[in-house]
Amino acid sequence: MRKLKSMCLMLFCVTSASILRAQGLKLELVADTIVEGGVEIVLYDPTHDRVHAIGASGRMVVGFDESTRTEVLRTATFSDTQDWEATSIALDPAGRGFGVVSWVPSPPDSVPGMVQVISLATGDPVWQFTIGFHPDCLMFSPDGQFLYAANEGEPHSTDHLGAITVADLRGIQTIEDFAGFNSVRTYPVDDLNLGEGVHLDGLRITPEHQAYPGVNIEPEYIASTNGGAWVSLQENNGLAYFDIEQRKWTRVIPLAPLSFAFDPSETDGVRLHSGEGFGLLAMPDTIVHYEQHGRSYIVTANEGEKTAGHELRIGDAIEAGLIDPERVAALERDFGDLEASGVDRLFISIIDGDIDGDGDLDVLCPQGGRSISIIDAETGVVVWNSGPQIELLTGMLFPDQYNAGDSRSDRAGPEPEGIALKAHNGRTLMAVGLERTNAVLLYDATNPYAPAFLDAVALSGDCQGPEGLSIFEREQRLFLAVASEEGGCLTVYEIADREERKRNPLPLGTGP
Repeated sequence: MRKLKSMCLMLFCVTSASILRAQGLKLELVADTIVEGGVEIVLYDPTHDRVHAIGASGRMVVGFDESTRTEVLRTATFSDTQDWEATSIALDPAGRGFGVVSWVPSPPDSVPGMVQVISLATGDPVWQFTIGFHPDCLMFSPDGQFLYAANEGEPHSTDHLGAITVADLRGIQTIEDFAGFNSVRTYPVDDLNLGEGVHLDGLRITPEHQAYPGVNIEPEYIASTNGGAWVSLQENNGLAYFDIEQRKWTRVIPLAPLSFAFDPSETDGVRLHSGEGFGLLAMPDTIVHYEQHGRSYIVTANEGEKTAGHELRIGDAIEAGLIDPERVAALERDFGDLEASGVDRLFISIIDGDIDGDGDLDVLCPQGGRSISIIDAETGVVVWNSGPQIELLTGMLFPDQYNAGDSRSDRAGPEPEGIALKAHNGRTLMAVGLERTNAVLLYDATNPYAPAFLDAVALSGDCQGPEGLSIFEREQRLFLAVASEEGGCLTVYEIADREERKRNPLPLGTGP
């Protein structure tokens, strides 16, 4: 009966998806560009009609030919003598002609990271300043008055406090104003910087850091507003908001475990099982803020993140006596022989899920939400979650690439990581990159309570591990750029109306 129910659910989703795809927008491949070392983040500069990107080889300036194919025009590193890694890039939204790149030394805890200011016209660096340890994301406020950096402070020889760095750009009118600039302050996520009535209770903190949770908190990604910045706390399974006027953390939101059908086994192909007794930890990576109908929302890519020393496979956890016997019995009723079904190999957190406080796990918590969530920023309530849709759709459309050939089903499945939103013709379009499926999904998120699936494409075999995504308009056409870190690709798609594309096909020579 359970198998029939699962099959019916898949049939419903497939049928619905087919209807939406027939009536909506689609992704048309323009071209793949192979980039040595891969690409992690990509952003379009409309003033100079160029793309700026970062990857293992450093920062890149990318141009277009007449068919919107891309070509790397220039690559630059931070230092000719020392090993620094580019971790993020952002372009000034106020049109002052500059962008910023964050750089992390090797090892990343040896000295604080740096922000390099670059001229968008020439691609040359014009200034640099120090920020916090291991900056992982840069983001301007929408009006360009502030620049935020999420500092993970990941532990190596030293474990630094996770923090946000704020660069006050209100005095910057032109790129020349950066001479001597150093209006920068860093605010750790700790008790000293919490607003009145705000606490860290409920965040996922590892046992060894309970006395000093700020050391364990690792800001990952930023979604800015004109009033401050939302930050994803991936390892801590939460979100936090930094208020720029108060210069305090005024919101901390622990994320509740998610419950829906998912694929827990790496040995049985595309096969979703009931999520009963499981609580998927969202552990979001990329987050995006947008406003709709007078309310603010946060979109989260619930990628997941393993935490060394605090996870085990289910079989090992049972053998160690860490799972409540009633939960073990329920697993065996649902799956039969756990080894034969492959469920014994599913990784779960061993510090989450002790509901009754008796020292064993009552709910099993894999570290990864396998989905996209939309959260009401005012209430913190999840108003929509994609649930099993991503695994159902990719299992049907791209079975060979599904969860990396099913090899990642025992951990975090498809691992949605990158998100790009774009308001266009009265709609809000949302692209989602699936790192372990090597695919991209396109949604219409105009209604945050019920986003509509529009299309899905699989990246070519040479392009693997999509990370950063960017939707942009060029020559009155809409495009999606996808940066693939592992495969070494910069892929460009056109977001085209199906009926319009039939009437006006792509020029010859611009397809695969």
